[in-house]
Order: sequence, then structure tokens, then C-alpha cells
Amino acid sequence: MTTITFKRSGGFIGTGMKYDLNLNQLPADDAHSFIRLIQQAGFFNIPENLIVKFSPNEYQYTITVDAGILSHTVRTNDTTMPVALRPLVEELSAFRGVEQ
Repeated sequence: MTTITFKRSGGFIGTGMKYDLNLNQLPADDAHSFIRLIQQAGFFNIPENLIVKFSPNEYQYTITVDAGILSHTVRTNDTTMPVALRPLVEELSAFRGVEQ
């Protein structure tokens, strides 16, 4: 079972969000898309804390991927986010299937 916990906070108008995704409960195409984005980002090789500069007008993101025996959390913001991670963050930010 693979789960993704996504949290976005901050931003100019403060539109935060937080939710958990259980990829086993998503349609197969959506689950495969998230897995592909995780792999393309090299997610498990990204350092845990990338926030070295902070602007109150940008978003901060905390993403945890738990793939059973392997779990990793990345904290980043708009300024310090690696280019490879951006497609995953954009997909998670746009996803509305289970937002809480």
C-alpha cells in the first residue's frame, strides 16, 4: 500500500490544503500517474528539508510518500523546489478527489 500525505500552506491569500491519498483506493490510471511522477522526481533521493529561504507570499509544501517499507518526507517551497519535483506538486495541488 502506497500513501501520499500532501500539505500546502502559506501563499499570498493563504489557500492551504492537506489530505492523504491511498493510491490503492484511486482508479488505476490515477495511481499509476502518481507513481510515475514520484519515480520521475527521484522523490526518495531528494533531501528532507529544502526550505532555506522563506517568503510569506509563497507556498510551502510537505509531502510524505509511504510505500510500506520505504517512507520519505520532503519539505520545500516555491523558491527551493527542484524542477523534477514540480510536476508531482502541481498534480497534488490540482487533485480534488479526496481533499479534506
